[in-house]
Amino acid sequence: MKNLIFIQQFFLYLVTLRFYLVTPLFFLVTPLCGVTGVALAATPFTLEQCISRGLAFNPDVKAYELAVDEAGQGINEARGAFLPTLTLSYNNTELKNNSSVVRDNDYLDQQSNSYSCSLTQPLFAGFSGISGLKKAHYTKQFKKYESQYRRQQLIQQISSSFYDIVQGQQLLQKWSESVERLDNQRLIAAAWVEQELAPRLRLLEIDVELANARQQLSSSKASLAIAQAQLEEWLAFDSAEQLEINYDAAENYVDPCTDIAACIATALQQRVEQRIVQLNIEIARQEAKLILARNLPRADFEASWVDYERDYEASYPDEKRDYYSFVFKVSMKPFQGGRNLFAWRRQRIAIERMVQLQIKQRQAIITDVKTRFEQLQEGYSGGFAADNGLVEAREAYQVASKSSEVGVSSLNELLDAELRLTRAEINKITSQHSLYLAHVQLQYALGEQK
Repeated sequence: MKNLIFIQQFFLYLVTLRFYLVTPLFFLVTPLCGVTGVALAATPFTLEQCISRGLAFNPDVKAYELAVDEAGQGINEARGAFLPTLTLSYNNTELKNNSSVVRDNDYLDQQSNSYSCSLTQPLFAGFSGISGLKKAHYTKQFKKYESQYRRQQLIQQISSSFYDIVQGQQLLQKWSESVERLDNQRLIAAAWVEQELAPRLRLLEIDVELANARQQLSSSKASLAIAQAQLEEWLAFDSAEQLEINYDAAENYVDPCTDIAACIATALQQRVEQRIVQLNIEIARQEAKLILARNLPRADFEASWVDYERDYEASYPDEKRDYYSFVFKVSMKPFQGGRNLFAWRRQRIAIERMVQLQIKQRQAIITDVKTRFEQLQEGYSGGFAADNGLVEAREAYQVASKSSEVGVSSLNELLDAELRLTRAEINKITSQHSLYLAHVQLQYALGEQK
């Protein structure tokens, strides 16, 4: 019996020595290499640095910023409705008459040239100019809010992908540790089976769990690569660039609000979607005024200058005239087949539809905030339970490991303890990731921008 215990302790010593020599080397090399074995960037990115880079280089954000500039030019265009219009024209006419009888000198063979310059100043256009200018200003503000909304979305996407990478790295490490522990158990089980101290069934059970752990390890590598590729897209990384993140596990997160009522009040005040819907309503109202302006009178003042020359091929004297004209013109289209009336009614219905959408948007924001707040509270509870479970699982594994060394407990008990420890470690990682995402989602639901 003493010899058997000595053999068991000797094999355990070899396995332990292998674990302490190989494992540190593995975890020293792993952070320096990507999942494909390519060296990552020398300077790691924190979450704040990722957000700053994404907001600065993401092409989608730049496109929305250009849309704001585009709307600004629309304001300048709308101002043109109040400014005069200058028209320049030149006419050259050559007339050939084959008739033998001509009683009007306007139809004699001739060549004429005329130059004209006219300036038209709108005086009143049924308030269409004012409505058009207001609509252009509302459109620019609308584009600003859209750009702000896209920035908030990008911050959420970057933060989520960042924490997905953190989770992927942690899962990769934990499944690697699980594979190492199962390898150690397999060596011990193989020694026991060889000495006929344990049935071969125990070795097969460990092989099954080892195969599952290796499959989970491979899946973790793939998930990490996908999350990293997604974050590189948000940050507009070049294909030749590699990304490495700098994650501080001791980072403390401050809850953005204390209770649901405060969260809802903050969200209704800050959410950009509310302002976007309201601007849509204002733009629609200005469009209704533009439709009404079609039936109102229009007044214009026009000043023109004409230089006219006409040369006859017959013995008629040539003509040359130079004259000015000033015209005050008032026009009105009170009836256009009912098109304006029905267009105005259609626009009023569209405004009412947008008002209902605004009410729906408000309710959706309240529901979103309540959901995210409860998810955050659930994340805290789940994290506390995961911490306790991990402490107990580690203690149980240590007890089972020491007992198996002296042959007090069976290999089956050691395997069960290892599986519980792995499950507790994975639960801890998952609960921590859920808590981080709950923070990100709640901040997005409140309309906050970093």
